[in-house]
Amino acid sequence: MSDRGAASSVRWDFLLSYAAEDRPWAEWLAWQLEAAGYRVLIEAWDLVPGSNRSAHVQRGALEAERTIAILSAAYLNSCYEQPEWQAA
Repeated sequence: MSDRGAASSVRWDFLLSYAAEDRPWAEWLAWQLEAAGYRVLIEAWDLVPGSNRSAHVQRGALEAERTIAILSAAYLNSCYEQPEWQAA
């Protein structure tokens, strides 16, 4: 992991961007990264029902050091994931 100062606005090492169909892969990757000591923002675990998805994407884009996209046909065809990879 990188060394950050206390004043850093980075809260997560990674934002995982994925299509709903790829959730199992995203959760597996998040589990692997967290087991290695990284902090991961993943919609499936961090966005509670009724939350604002747009705010989640904005928060992730601002507060995550890196974005990983689970690239698949479903991801490329999804209009919901476009703001996440464009922000990255």
